[in-house]
Amino acid sequence: MPKIVLVRHGKTVWNAEGRYQGKMDIPLNEEGKEQARRVGEALKEFPVKAVYSSPLSRCKSTAQEIAKHHKLEVKVKEGFKEIDHGEWEGMLASEVEKKYPELLKLWREKPSQVKMPKGESLRDVYQRAVKAFEEVVKEHKDEDLIVIVGHDATNKVLMCHLLGTDLDKFWAFKQANCGITVLEYSPASRKVVVHVANATGHLGKEIDFEVQKSL
Repeated sequence: MPKIVLVRHGKTVWNAEGRYQGKMDIPLNEEGKEQARRVGEALKEFPVKAVYSSPLSRCKSTAQEIAKHHKLEVKVKEGFKEIDHGEWEGMLASEVEKKYPELLKLWREKPSQVKMPKGESLRDVYQRAVKAFEEVVKEHKDEDLIVIVGHDATNKVLMCHLLGTDLDKFWAFKQANCGITVLEYSPASRKVVVHVANATGHLGKEIDFEVQKSL
């Protein structure tokens, strides 16, 4: 069973401000760069065979901090890109609530039923992210350890897929900036074993209770 290490990218200015950033290519801020350095250090003793990343710079910068310890090149997969928030991009949750109160309520309660205005739905993200994930797994042997650096929504959708849960369970999973989730996955049987979920001890937080400002 290949071991999959899911990592969310480090923090950005928009993360800190609680803005929906989605497909917008917002780089890591100084805190995010330090988080990326620390997650690289945390994973440097692991026998990593490959590091994959979303094409957005906040993920690639984080992935490079991991890959450099293993003398690997980061492999970019378009399917791991963050959800396109459409008209919500760059907005604060408070601003979205004023302009789209019913849609935001539905997003918080039944996220699978929401398609972002001029953007994507979770089903859209699911289709491309799962396709990219399955392509990655096919490239590796059963004993390989693979790192995927993605985004909040992308990683949560993959967790829903791997654990066989409905997309409305999306909010049940926490993905802190540079949090580490480790799973073993059998493509043949679809069996999944979760070893670690959203570990943040390497960031100085044994448990991360921080609430996302953009929920």
